[in-house]
Amino acid sequence: MPLSRIVVAIDGTRAGFEAARQAGRLVSPGGTVRLLAVADPYFAAMNTWAGRRLVSAEDVVRSGGEHLAKDRLLQQAAQSVEDARAQIAEGGLPPRVTVEGDVVEGATHDVLTAASADASVLALGSHGGGRFLGFVFTSIATDMLRHAGCSVLVARPPFDEDAFPRRIAVALDGSDPSLAALEMGRQIVAQRGGQPELVAVTAGRVPADAVAPGPLGDIPIEALRGRAADAIVQVGEGVDLIVMGARGARGAKALGSVSERVAHRAASSVLVVRPTR
Repeated sequence: MPLSRIVVAIDGTRAGFEAARQAGRLVSPGGTVRLLAVADPYFAAMNTWAGRRLVSAEDVVRSGGEHLAKDRLLQQAAQSVEDARAQIAEGGLPPRVTVEGDVVEGATHDVLTAASADASVLALGSHGGGRFLGFVFTSIATDMLRHAGCSVLVARPPFDEDAFPRRIAVALDGSDPSLAALEMGRQIVAQRGGQPELVAVTAGRVPADAVAPGPLGDIPIEALRGRAADAIVQVGEGVDLIVMGARGARGAKALGSVSERVAHRAASSVLVVRPTR
């Protein structure tokens, strides 16, 4: 099933915990949520985790150990996983969902790419790009949007945490990737008992017969004006989640894609759906 195994990148920040909460509400009944904290040597070298110092100069002097930052990094990462586990439980889980949690040492790109290989969705928090921490984690989100082996959720705070996802918009253009996104949207609605409202939006030069009547059924569809990325970004002001397809391009070929631009700029969470392998 497309939402049967969700891996969440946990980084000790509110954004990462929000990604965990949303994963818990999107995972399929009987599925698995894996809370994964990456103990990247980069963070030990920079003496930081979640924007906070790992050790002070006094700590190093007292301990006499140059490996103190790494030890603290592992401790903080493990605690962040447990904090995320507690928050995901508070948010409510579908029946029979398994929550796993672990800390893996290694380069963030390598660890998350490997984890995505057997996942349905990789979920990350959105940190914005204004400060150093935001720049670092926004770069990670960009990296995963281009290189992950599965669909990617970029999570942002919803209108109401308890009601997420209250309203879902699927970006549709008649292509196979967008139809996969529509199917993902339908699955989310079905497994939540039909509670979320599902709408379809089109933007750009889409042939009139590309999306209707086709697979839409009774789902309302709205034609947007303007460039596709800009128009879909605006939709995020009124929904909790945008679901859109990825064209299959990875690496440098994905640079500047519509889905990547929407994922970074939308006010809502964005789920970029990759075709199942």
